[in-house]
Amino acid sequence: MGMAVGIGVIVLVLVCAMIQRVVGLGLGMIMAPFAVIMLGAHEGVMLVNFLGGVTPMMMLPRIWRDIEWRKVAWIGLAAVVIMPAAAWVSVISPAGPLYVVVAVLVLISVIVSMVLNRISAVVDGDSRTAQVITGIGAGAGTVLGGVGGPAVTVYAVLSRWPILKMVATLQPLWNLISSVSFFSKWAMDDGQMPDLGWWVWAASMVAIVAGLAVGEAIQHRVSEQAMRRFVIGLALLGSVLALITGVRQMIG
Repeated sequence: MGMAVGIGVIVLVLVCAMIQRVVGLGLGMIMAPFAVIMLGAHEGVMLVNFLGGVTPMMMLPRIWRDIEWRKVAWIGLAAVVIMPAAAWVSVISPAGPLYVVVAVLVLISVIVSMVLNRISAVVDGDSRTAQVITGIGAGAGTVLGGVGGPAVTVYAVLSRWPILKMVATLQPLWNLISSVSFFSKWAMDDGQMPDLGWWVWAASMVAIVAGLAVGEAIQHRVSEQAMRRFVIGLALLGSVLALITGVRQMIG
């Protein structure tokens, strides 16, 4: 990979880590569409899965007391059960359709988050059925496109999940789901990791730490509405570019 791509990956990691600290999710929704464009469909999703396992680990000491472990267990278990089958589909799929899958998952996440904010319906946040359905959607989405956000967004909005507990609980959940996704696909096809220089990997780890620190510093200074608009704008741009790339490959 060239230096421009490497620098692009580092900047992307920095921005996504900051957003992850502020709103609890977004690493997949923001990073996945841009990563697949820069690195390729399979390699981009693998990078997102890898970083999706590392980033939450760095946040855990700061948010440990707010984690709701029962939700982690039920959502995570359902996700893990569905992931091997989804990983097999991901490994055998050509690149073109995977670009489209990433784009569609991100677009669904954006649309759902915008629509559900206007809906008054409420579901029981402690419902095992709701948590299992959420886990299946998050697990399959993470494996296929690096995006587990749509299912979790629906659950969070409809259950009126308190923001602090949501941000905390999602971190061990993302760590589990992303790690299982990464190692499942690695076991089936170990050639999917992006060929990045050592300096990109090292700088990306530094960017995660810096992004989390910046996110924590601005968490109470930036309005939730402003951050939501910023996330939605980046996600829409990346998903449209990924969709165009995927359609062109499928046609070609």
